[in-house]
Amino acid sequence: MNATDLRPWRDPSQKPLLQIKSVTKKFSDFVAVDDVSLDIYAGELFCLLGGSGCGKSTLLRMLAGFEEATEGQILLDGEDLSGVAPHERPTNMMFQSYALFPHMSVLKNVMYGLVHGGMTKAEAETTAMEMLKLVKLEKFIKRKPHQLSGGQRQRVALARALVKKPRLLLLDEPLGALDKKLREETQFELIRIQETLGVTFVVVTHDQEEAMTLASRIGVMNDGYIEQIGEPREIYEFPKSKFVANFIGDVNLFEGEMIVDEPDRAAVLNDSVGEIAITHGVSGTLGQELTIAVRPEKLEISKKKSAKMLNSAKGVVEDIAYLGSQSVYHVRLDSGKLVKAFRANRVREAEDDLTWEDRVVVGWDGSSGVVLSQ
Repeated sequence: MNATDLRPWRDPSQKPLLQIKSVTKKFSDFVAVDDVSLDIYAGELFCLLGGSGCGKSTLLRMLAGFEEATEGQILLDGEDLSGVAPHERPTNMMFQSYALFPHMSVLKNVMYGLVHGGMTKAEAETTAMEMLKLVKLEKFIKRKPHQLSGGQRQRVALARALVKKPRLLLLDEPLGALDKKLREETQFELIRIQETLGVTFVVVTHDQEEAMTLASRIGVMNDGYIEQIGEPREIYEFPKSKFVANFIGDVNLFEGEMIVDEPDRAAVLNDSVGEIAITHGVSGTLGQELTIAVRPEKLEISKKKSAKMLNSAKGVVEDIAYLGSQSVYHVRLDSGKLVKAFRANRVREAEDDLTWEDRVVVGWDGSSGVVLSQ
């Protein structure tokens, strides 16, 4: 890792702040978290991403001390947190509901933990005001929570969680109560605050776009275990399983048998496309069943086959959605398979305008597909 690379997980000599070692959590016969191991480094904004019931919130609650692991260890800065009460851990948790005191002003909400921790009122007020300035709420200190917008309440909760300067801040669906536009704006505000303070954040979310925007790295969870850990681009461009490919964004999947396996190229025989060419070597053996994952933005669509389409298939435009910056085309291939293609709307009137029921060709080059074996 060079001197300007701020990604400690790429440097074997760096020690993680948080170590989750073979952690399992069982509720009677139900396994909520299944043998999870994960390292998180100081200053990271790490996202645990997954659908409902995948175990991400249970794992977060174990980090906070609200649940005890059935098996395994959780170490923070080398210290085993087993048996350490939530209020004695150098962590804090921000809940989805924000859990603000409705009868207290913004300032008193943020001061509360400091005063009860032994700080004088004067010191607590000064410290709280510094944090409220950071979240840009210094003009609202006398208001009660019901007099604030959803985004302002979210920032009060964040200020209250951060004011005691925890080593680790745990956030459970922190933007879930906000509307789409405000959520997108607040994502960048959250990144700014995290970078300013340098506190390590662990965020639980089910929203793929939110995780991709916020995270330094993402852990994709499924059925209690982690399917893949990586930087957002790595997770999106190089998914390691069909689950991850499907869960992160949109994808077209083409399954088939490997019929060419050479050091610099491979091919898979698929019912819809025929022979799918891959312009690099892959891990596998002849006759093995593989899946080729192609993102919709990498799938070219036109009325005639272009030179870029090393792999192609013909079909009919079945549905179109105009989304402003791009249009989404659902194409029913002659084989019956439905695929999705994105097309950027770079000009107001496209010369090669496609419409419903048009016969088209969809295709991609030999490097755009990702080969999945699981």
